[in-house]
Amino acid sequence: MKFISFCAALALSATAAFAQDLSREEIRRVPVPGSETMEVIVSKLTVAPGATIPMHSHPGDEHAVVITAATAQAPNGQVIEFPIGATLYFPDGQVHGGLTNIGEAPMVAITTHVVRVGEPLTIPAQ
Repeated sequence: MKFISFCAALALSATAAFAQDLSREEIRRVPVPGSETMEVIVSKLTVAPGATIPMHSHPGDEHAVVITAATAQAPNGQVIEFPIGATLYFPDGQVHGGLTNIGEAPMVAITTHVVRVGEPLTIPAQ
């Protein structure tokens, strides 16, 4: 559950709708072989100390790997430690996020989204 919560935070591919303390650097975007409707987007997600990842979802699956140790706080107050190498997964449409980086250093993860072409990468939760 800890990793799922953090992934949600990581999964939050930062767009204009996200705070300035969150950034998503796109590394690669390619079509899914054999599909005209799906693409793969690999990004580096960075969450500054004190920043909160908004609740959101994606039009496809998200996978993430934590590349810096991190401490986050869930909306219910639970403090979660994330080790380097933790893997996370959020299926198509699953709302996730809501974590606040309470550590002294940025939280960083590499995210891989397998999403529908032409749709916004991040959809704010209602």
